[in-house]
Amino acid sequence: MIQKNPYITGNPVGNGPAFIGRADVLREVLNVLKHPEENAIVLVGQRRIGKTSVLHELKANLPKEGAYHPIYFDLQDKSQWPLEQLLQALANKISDELQQNSPDFENDPDNTFDQWLQNLLNDLSQDKSLVLLLDEFDVIDDSGNKQAGTTFFPYLRQLLDLDHQRLNFVFVTGRKINDLSQIVLELFKGITNKQVSLLNRDDTVKLIRLSEQNKTLNWQNKAIEKIGQLTNGHPYLTQHLCSRVWNNICAIPQKTQPPTATLKEVEKVIKSGDILKASDNALEWLWGALPAAERLIASLLANAGDAKPMNHEQFKEGLQKKGVQIITSDLQEAPKKLVDI
Repeated sequence: MIQKNPYITGNPVGNGPAFIGRADVLREVLNVLKHPEENAIVLVGQRRIGKTSVLHELKANLPKEGAYHPIYFDLQDKSQWPLEQLLQALANKISDELQQNSPDFENDPDNTFDQWLQNLLNDLSQDKSLVLLLDEFDVIDDSGNKQAGTTFFPYLRQLLDLDHQRLNFVFVTGRKINDLSQIVLELFKGITNKQVSLLNRDDTVKLIRLSEQNKTLNWQNKAIEKIGQLTNGHPYLTQHLCSRVWNNICAIPQKTQPPTATLKEVEKVIKSGDILKASDNALEWLWGALPAAERLIASLLANAGDAKPMNHEQFKEGLQKKGVQIITSDLQEAPKKLVDI
């Protein structure tokens, strides 16, 4: 029988056994959806932290929590699209999910979409609502696309006010709220936001022990502690490290089934350097999302060695060695922002 590696490192894990934790995030989304005066929430988090997985989990499970029609719509590759093309794609997605006819966008696309969407909402029974799950929303703001500022965001503001009871929004952004443009800040004004951050210790342990559920690999407590120390509950990094350990052990026939991952096995993967090579693209992507001040502080922490804390004076001394003479407010706030990630 072929054994299956349960750790997933390349795709969203929502609605599957590898989706662990996030109870606080899911609860906050539900609170907003059930609130009579709210119809939108912004989920904020760094790259690879699991935001898309949360949306996939919501898409699969919101209908179990109430009369919701969740529609997942990814904006990742649509940053340069004009408003008409965005609305057409969104209308096609909604109509496919609800098995409705798409509108004809030949003339006056925004009014056409308005009327079509309003008619669609009116056709829903009174207790049902549409929930638009808008992934990678900040790419529209970050694209330099003037149409986004002049047409899409103002139009979206109108949609937010269209029907509070039957039209809801879950926005996802990889940039901190305060780093977004003024026009997006105005759009999000008064909207609840929730951080999608690191997993807590209990959920990190559950994620590491995922292979015990499919009975392919047990974990020694010291091995679990080491992984938790190295990844600090980052879900992608935890899954990636566990996946490499699993491959190293389970690819070789073992005398005992299931075998047990030890501290030695974890350290072997780390010392080999394979884990860093395999993670190059993801780590560069994570690094690229950090502002300059946070990159500088992160590099100081990395140079400090394995899990060694640094106080304010050590930070100051380290920055001076790198030629930084004036500690700006960005540098002062960077350690806290890195912790908040």
